[in-house]
Amino acid sequence: MKIHGECLPCLLRQTLRTARLSHCSHDLQIHILQEVSLVIAGMDPMQSPPANALAVYRRIAEITGCEDPYYDKKRASNQQALQIVPGLRHEIQGTEQELLSAVRFAIAGNIIDYGAFETFDIEAALARSRSANLAVDHFAAFSDALDRMTTGSTILYLTDNCGEIVYDALLVEYLQRRGFDLVIAVKEGPIINDALVEDALEAGLDNYGRIITNGGRYPGTELARCSPQFLEYFKAADLVIAKGQGNFESLSEVDRDIFFLLTIKCAVAAQHMAELSGVAPEMLPGKGEMAVYYSGKNVSVHRNTAKL
Repeated sequence: MKIHGECLPCLLRQTLRTARLSHCSHDLQIHILQEVSLVIAGMDPMQSPPANALAVYRRIAEITGCEDPYYDKKRASNQQALQIVPGLRHEIQGTEQELLSAVRFAIAGNIIDYGAFETFDIEAALARSRSANLAVDHFAAFSDALDRMTTGSTILYLTDNCGEIVYDALLVEYLQRRGFDLVIAVKEGPIINDALVEDALEAGLDNYGRIITNGGRYPGTELARCSPQFLEYFKAADLVIAKGQGNFESLSEVDRDIFFLLTIKCAVAAQHMAELSGVAPEMLPGKGEMAVYYSGKNVSVHRNTAKL
């Protein structure tokens, strides 16, 4: 997905939010916005929003001296999720709909995105996820793909944000119980509230698979800038699961079968999803729709018509 005009004011909003979170004075906030405006002016319009975002956040960090301004919010998101997840696990484990419920809760966790929002209500998102229609519904293809895989098959699971990564544990542990070999990828360094190795460990994901980094610090997965180790896993995995809008924005046009699990949080990503999936645009306004999207071929799209 290429960057759109609507992405540029969004990056400026993110810049101001991050500057304030870094406890910058009013004058320094103005200076940071001016500097980031210069970065935006030189962006490559053929690159994805996550690819272009790195230069913005690098410039903010250079000026503020703060490499991880979302650190406290990340810790709080993980701790909140760790309090909630045991109840969700008890609710779904062993039920006939365990896979679907785990997928829904993992997608609900994707609302925890400080690039898109300043505040959000995770409990409301979890409650809604129990019954809301999937605006893009390739869940049957996902379930069928798992059924066709044999014990020991490798799944590469691309994580997104802190807090969210704890809800991912519900799906990851289900996949591990099915006998799959899991490789769980996080970011190499801080970028917004994206998860790092320490977050995967805090979420307990090391109990279910190997934790690796993708070698980059983009709010997505930019293959041209990922590590050789990650690229080997990406190429060799029997199945790739990509969480979150950033991974969708950066991998949606990659020639590789991927299952994307995400909450759609902006009109630009929604339009791109509608074009790729064939879902009617009015079903995807980009206001929190849940999606399971398969980027492979020969998938029959389930076109929901009920109210979201």
